[in-house]
Parts: sequence; structure tokens; C-alpha cells
Amino acid sequence: MNINVEHQPNCRAVAHIRVPGEEVARQRKNIVAYYAQNVRLPGFRPGKVPSTAVEKRYGADIQSELERQLISDGLREAVKREGLEVLNVLGVNDRMTHDTDKSFSFSAELSLAPKFELPEYKGIPVKLPRIEVTEADIDHDLLHLRERYATFEDVDRAAANGDCVVLSYKGSLDGQPLAEAMPEAPNHLQGIEENWFLLDTEEDFLPGFYAGLVGIVKGEDRSLSITLGDDFGFEALRGKTLTLDAHCKGVKNKAVPALDTEFIKKIGGEEMTEETLRSEVKEAIRRRREQNRENAKANQVIAHIFEKLEFDLPQEVVNREAQRRTNDIAMRAMQQGVPQEELIKQQDEILSSATQQARNSVKVSFILGEVAKKEGIIATDQQLMMALANIAARQKKAVKKFMQEAQKNGMIDGVREDLVLENALQFLKDNAQVEETDPEPEHCDQHSPKAA
Repeated sequence: MNINVEHQPNCRAVAHIRVPGEEVARQRKNIVAYYAQNVRLPGFRPGKVPSTAVEKRYGADIQSELERQLISDGLREAVKREGLEVLNVLGVNDRMTHDTDKSFSFSAELSLAPKFELPEYKGIPVKLPRIEVTEADIDHDLLHLRERYATFEDVDRAAANGDCVVLSYKGSLDGQPLAEAMPEAPNHLQGIEENWFLLDTEEDFLPGFYAGLVGIVKGEDRSLSITLGDDFGFEALRGKTLTLDAHCKGVKNKAVPALDTEFIKKIGGEEMTEETLRSEVKEAIRRRREQNRENAKANQVIAHIFEKLEFDLPQEVVNREAQRRTNDIAMRAMQQGVPQEELIKQQDEILSSATQQARNSVKVSFILGEVAKKEGIIATDQQLMMALANIAARQKKAVKKFMQEAQKNGMIDGVREDLVLENALQFLKDNAQVEETDPEPEHCDQHSPKAA
């Protein structure tokens, strides 16, 4: 068998294969013999059908089966001889039986796994903050807990930071209502009938919006000029100045409940005390920081290897992952109320972002896969069954029925592959060289949403 593999960019290759005439004849003879033993033709006893009759009746089927077997055997031999790791056969072309020597030739376009040498991956240095939980940390989380039960009471005074303002407004651009000047602009900029805004020094809605409402009183009308930044989400309004003509329908004081016996029993039951509540909060903080520490360790070991390697990626795999991520981004945006027209305008930006994320994700998967191969890392049956049971629970399906579906649609192999990669990542983390650093402050949102 003559085999020539032509390697191309993006982990593609074209295998040119020529099967000798004697091998073609041998396989054809075997196929004809099989047909003769198993087909029924009028006038012939079962198993006694002459090969000439078989070929006359089933010639096209025999030729099709012959080519299928020759291609399968040829590719198998090419993989073995050339040491190829084929991810997918993209197409088979140039099929031809040569009259001169009765040989059969074809070309197959292949998608290959990338080849690269891993750097040293044991003892990767990582820096992780020491886990400590102070009384101040506990007080901070308890404040968050109390804020969930905050109430808002009407007050007859000017609004200050920390107060909630009940507001309606109409947006305009250059003296023209925004709904007319730019109908495609987001609805919440065109105007709202009523919404609550919690004022704070941290502007997380529109620049200068909260500051412009400080001092407003119930019944007051106020005009706010809002200049939007160059990074504003709606491109057509970047750098432009909106006017919001606002009317205050009320000012409310945010009342956070005290950490007293009544509140503690309300959230924890009759047996809960302040001591046990603080203990539970402390443990929750510790678990959260341990998880953050594990995430940081994973990010650092991956980044260490990622930055040391550069190799081609199979474009088909990247495209498939990019499409999945694009769909996820679009679905989340639509769930958050982003209009479809806006998504269409941003589709190039979304696709570019999804493609870059996909390239990084695919590269990491191949790196972890190579670690798993070198270390003989597998996914146990117990891990697989537990993972499938968890998926079934999330989808609210009976485990037995879900398992049957997973076997039919090929999900099991995908889940097993994901588990192998998770185990490889855990191996890297377990073998990392950890240097502990001083605890870092948690970066989390310390306030309730400002705009409801």
C-alpha cells in the first residue's frame, strides 16, 4: 500500500493512498463470496449462487462495499504507519480504480490532534492567600444578610446617599425625545414610568446619575445631563450627552434590621442563637475562600503551561466551540432583555470574543489531555455515574431514563472526556508548589442593586 501524507496548517492533513491491485482483487473476491453465501436468487439453492450471478445482480452494492472497506483499511494503515491522531475524517475525494494495474486510489482530508511537547508540569509555582476569617469578616457578611431583609420607608426630606428615590423620566437628545431621535436606543434610556434607584457614591447605572439625584425631594422635577462614555454598551450613543427630565415620586429611607433575637430567630428558627449564627457564617466564609483559592490555583497552573506552549489548533474544533459560545452569549443577552436588533449589530464583536475564548478553551483541553495521557489519568466508573446522575437531577429527569438517553445520543463519552480533563487539572493542582501569601480582601458587591 502506497501512502503519502501531506500536512497542512490548522492541524489538517491530506492522506493520498493507493491500494495495490492484488489487494483490491482479494477484498472483492471475499465480498462476492459473502454475498454468494447469504443472498437468495431465484433458480439457485441458498449458498450455491455463482459469483457471476451475484456480480450481475449486486454489482453496484459490491463496488460500494469494496470502496468502503478499501478506504477504511487504507486510513487505518495510514494512521498506524504515520502515527496520526485523527480527530475527524473531513472528506474522501479522488476515488479511482486504475485500469492499468487494477489498483484503487483515493485522498482523505483529515483533522488531526495537535502535536507538542509539554514543559515540566510537576511542581508548578503558585501563590495563594492564606485563609483567615476575622470577626470583621463575619460582621461584613452579617451586614449583607441583614440588607436582604431591609425595608424602605417613606421620608419627607431631601434624598441622600443610601436613600431610595422613586423616579420617572423621559430621555432626550439634542432637544428631541430620544424615542423619536433614535428609536432603536434602549427602552430604559427613552424613558420609564416608575423605578426605584438606590443612591450611592459608586455610579453603576449611568455616569453622574446618582449624584444628580442627591438632594431631590418628593414632587420635584429635575433635568439631568448625562454624558455617555466611549465604552457605553449602545454604540450609537457613545460620547453623546443625554438629557433626562426626571420627576421624583418619593424618597424612601433604607432600614436595615438590627441583629437582635427576633431577627436571628426569623432567619434561623427558634434554636438559632447569635453564637451559632456567627459560627455558621464563619464556616460559610471559609468554604467560599477555600473555593476561591482552588480556583486561583487552577488558573495559575493552567496559565503557567499555557504561556509556555504555542501550537496549531484544529480549526473545526475551534469553530464548533466558538459557535457554542456564541449561542450561549446570545441566549443570555436575550434573557436579560437585549433586543434582537442590538444583537445583530454586535454580532461581529460577539463572534470575535467567542472565537478567542474558544481558542483558549480548546488549547487548554489539549494540554490537559496530554497530561492525562502521560500520567495514565482516567475517569472512574463511579465518577461517571455520579456526574450523569447530577446532570439528570439538574434536568429533573429520572436517572434510569436519562442514562438510556445518554447512551443513545453519545453523551456518556463526552462526560467521560470532561472528567478526564478535570482529573488532569486536579493532578496539576495536587503537584503544584504552593507559596502562601497574606490574605487578600474579597472583591464582591457590597450593595444592593441600584436600579430595579
